[in-house]
Amino acid sequence: MNRASIRAAFSLVELLVVIGIIALLIAILMPALANSRESANRLKCLNTLRSIGQAAQLHANEHRGYFPIAGWHWNPLGGVTDPKGLSDPEERRYDYYVDNGVKRPVPVTAALGMSLGVAIRTDSRANLEEDLRSPDLIRHFSCPSQPEPLQGLSQRGGEGGWDAPTEASSYVFNEALLGKRDFKPDRPDPIMGHISRVLRPSEVMLAMDGRPRNMTNDNFILVFDMTRDSSFLDFYKVMMTEGNGFGKQTLDYWRHRHRMNVVYCDFHADNLAMTDDELEKLNVSRGVYP
Repeated sequence: MNRASIRAAFSLVELLVVIGIIALLIAILMPALANSRESANRLKCLNTLRSIGQAAQLHANEHRGYFPIAGWHWNPLGGVTDPKGLSDPEERRYDYYVDNGVKRPVPVTAALGMSLGVAIRTDSRANLEEDLRSPDLIRHFSCPSQPEPLQGLSQRGGEGGWDAPTEASSYVFNEALLGKRDFKPDRPDPIMGHISRVLRPSEVMLAMDGRPRNMTNDNFILVFDMTRDSSFLDFYKVMMTEGNGFGKQTLDYWRHRHRMNVVYCDFHADNLAMTDDELEKLNVSRGVYP
C-alpha cells in the first residue's frame, strides 16, 4: 500500500466525528420536520371540515333548508323516531333507511356523505352498516393527524331500545342544533337544524375536531347544550363535573397540539386554541335563539 492511499483513508475518530455531526443535524431537523408535517395535517383537516360544511349546505338546499338530523331525539310524535315522529311525514327534511321495517334517520356522516355523492344503501340496516365502513365514506370524515377515526353514535331514539349504527368520524357535531331536543320553557321551539333559524350562524359550531364524548358507554359524537345560552365551555364544565369527564374526552388535545378546527353554520372554518377564552366563544346554543 502506498502513502497516497494511506492519506486518503478516514481514521476511526474522523468517521465517528462525521457520524456524530450527521446525528446532531438530524436531531435539530426532526422537530422542524414534525412541525411542518403537523401544520400540513392541520390545513388538510381544516379543508375536510370545510367540505363537511359544504355537504351540510348541499343537504339544506336539497331538504327544505334542513341540515341532517343528529342527536338523542326526545319525545318524537307517536313515540317512534321515524318520519312522522320527526315532524317529517313527507320525508322532505331528512334521509331515512329501513331498520326492521321502520324508517329511521340515517347517521349524520351517511347523510352528509350522500350529499357529497357517496353511494349509501338505505334498504336495510345491514347494507347501511356495510356502507358506513366503506373507505369512500370514511375519508370524508378523517383527520390526517388522527391515526384512525373513532367509532361513535350520532342517533338515538326517544323511545327505548333503538340506536343507529355506529359510524367512523374524527369530528363531533352540534346536537343542540341538529337534534329533536328535550326543550324547556326557555327553548320552546325545536330548531332541528333549519339553516334559517340560526340567529348568528358565524358563531354557532356545526362540527369540530373531537372524539366520542364517552368512549366506554354511549360513545356519542355530539356536543349538547344545557340552556339556550350555552357555549362549548359550558358543555365542557358541566360534563366534567356531572358527566364523569365526558366533556374532557370530547377534546382531542394532542391531535393538533392543543388546537382544534371548527366549521360554523355559515360554513366558514377556523382554527382555535383549546383555552377557556376560545371555548367560551365557541357557541353551541348561544347564537341560535333570539
